[in-house]
Amino acid sequence: MFDLPFHPITVHFAIAVGFAVPVFGFGLWYAIKKNWVEDKGWRVVVGMAFLYTLLAIVTVQLGEVDEEKVEKIVAEDVIEHHEEAGEAIPWIAGILFVGALAGCRGKKARKFQLIFSIVATLALIPLGNAGHTGGELVYEYGAANAHLSPERWAELKSGVKPAGEHGDHDHDHDDDD
Repeated sequence: MFDLPFHPITVHFAIAVGFAVPVFGFGLWYAIKKNWVEDKGWRVVVGMAFLYTLLAIVTVQLGEVDEEKVEKIVAEDVIEHHEEAGEAIPWIAGILFVGALAGCRGKKARKFQLIFSIVATLALIPLGNAGHTGGELVYEYGAANAHLSPERWAELKSGVKPAGEHGDHDHDHDDDD
């Protein structure tokens, strides 16, 4: 059975799409401006902004599901810091989606596309902050340990280094013989 938490899985997709949005925004703005791509090519950016919004919403919801487990081993104020940073992302992504739509039509479409791309780049700051606070939860405060089985948790506390599930591997072998 799949027993990994879903929040860390979806959050990486959301971050990747969030970073791709301004890259595609600038790229398509320039390509459309140079007539290398038709105006309707901007729909790719609209679709990416929509996907980013959906992923951000789902990721926040899944984070709330994981919160109860993590609160057992990490102080609530640390979790709240990440939660507040993360809860801003769906709103920012939604605003970007609306902004991307503004770049679809009209005499000022090119101008809106450029403004959108600049704003989408600035929107990486809160996204990076949310990712950073999430990384602190995992690597500094041990939030990932909340998802360990009781047996594995006991092994860690005892200092026993268990063998990997896939058996021991000899990494020092010499194939030159």
